[in-house]
Amino acid sequence: MRRQDEIRARRERARQARVEPVNGGGTGKATNGAKTTQKSSIELLRYPKDRVENDTDYLKLSIAQYRSPFGIESGKPDPLDIINEQKETVDGKKQTVYKADVGKFKNISNLTGTAANRESLKSPKYQIILPIPQQLSDISAIDWTDGTLNPLEAYGLAATASIIDSGKDGILDAADTAKKVVQALFATGSEALKDSKVQSAIIASLSGAAVGNLGGTVTPSQIIARATGQVFNPNLELLFNGVNLRVFPFTFEFFPRNRDEAEEVKLILRRLKYSMLPEKGGAAGLFIKAPYIFQLEYMKGRDKHPFLNRFKPMALTNMSVNYTGSNTYSTFYDGSPTHIKVQLLFKELNPIYKEDYDELENQSDFSVGY
Repeated sequence: MRRQDEIRARRERARQARVEPVNGGGTGKATNGAKTTQKSSIELLRYPKDRVENDTDYLKLSIAQYRSPFGIESGKPDPLDIINEQKETVDGKKQTVYKADVGKFKNISNLTGTAANRESLKSPKYQIILPIPQQLSDISAIDWTDGTLNPLEAYGLAATASIIDSGKDGILDAADTAKKVVQALFATGSEALKDSKVQSAIIASLSGAAVGNLGGTVTPSQIIARATGQVFNPNLELLFNGVNLRVFPFTFEFFPRNRDEAEEVKLILRRLKYSMLPEKGGAAGLFIKAPYIFQLEYMKGRDKHPFLNRFKPMALTNMSVNYTGSNTYSTFYDGSPTHIKVQLLFKELNPIYKEDYDELENQSDFSVGY
């Protein structure tokens, strides 16, 4: 029992030493260089437990509550900011009417939680300071894909638009629509489309598409090839298809040098595991709340690293811990492993845009960017 009491007392002393006041009008300075206040505090963990000097390079992880784009965590009862109103019915009874605050959707930027999560990370629950890994890289990738548009598809789109714009009799059914499209196609197309053989091939092509929709394997291109010995020019082109979210893998190796440092490593691992997990929420665990989010920053002393890349808020999606980092089971007398290898995989919550680089320049941040 005495040993357990000593361990608990040591943990409590270590916890008190790690708690650093942050954010606000205080005058102190935290180990990570942040200004401090007496209003709130965070738990600060650090490996190795050496003093951070002005020329020390390190990676700072700030961990905070995830904020949804529609303000679920703001205390409002509904994810879409539903407004409850009591109205009286004809028979005098009270009825609850629900109205959504559609104003949130007028600005497309409100559809993501970027601003809310940045605000949340200004008041993190935990901060972890780690040495910069031996291998650093950032990969930016944009999604481009092959796109085709053959003449038949182009004329079909134009003919369909013409039918819709005319608004005469309306579009009654699929068969009627197809008939009108073909008629408009032959009437407004090029001279080549007015040739009877080409028209027959097009009708056969549309028939082939219909057969394909019914489960057959005949394609319009095959019908055209069989009827005319040629195929439509697909006008193949590489088209922009969207953006991707960046992924960052990190590998950290821990070699605790004493009991306190081994305890610190254990708490770092526990905090990382805890922070990446969801939380049961709502009545009877009906919902699952999102895990905490992370803000990673390369630092030099108290300032952001002047060269290395920046990160957007991220989620910790995978964590692998190898307690035998040297491929041999080796521990201190209290059971703490002598070498631990940890692999973390982070994924950014939002893509990178040109405007993000403009914002960096406005902040006089002249690093390599994101």
